[in-house]
Amino acid sequence: MSTARRIARAHWAGIAAEFGMLTSSEVDRRVGAKSPPAGCLAGNRQILGVVTRAGRVLYPGFQFDEDTGQVLPVIGQVALIGLKGGWRDRALLQWFCMSNVHLGGARPVDRMGDPEKVVTAARRDLGRS
Repeated sequence: MSTARRIARAHWAGIAAEFGMLTSSEVDRRVGAKSPPAGCLAGNRQILGVVTRAGRVLYPGFQFDEDTGQVLPVIGQVALIGLKGGWRDRALLQWFCMSNVHLGGARPVDRMGDPEKVVTAARRDLGRS
């Protein structure tokens, strides 16, 4: 296995350990019956998912409000910026979990309480010029 592949696996293992990786049914339970199912949320760019080597789609837990279980609106805003910039979900999820110069070195995932700053950072990093 290449060094790059080992680093990528370690990165995803870290995200899974820190935030949890939810299945579609776990997302559906979290957001509740009044919300569209996970596949629809992802298809409408409201949440981001990662396809595993086994072909399953998993959703990092940081995309949901801890108290209500609802999707954080900033996820969809960043997803749309990324989509227009040609970014895939896997890269966007990594972007959320990496140090960001536009956020003073903080990770976007750690600044979800200030969505305007996260969206501004996304426009700078992910938008096409």
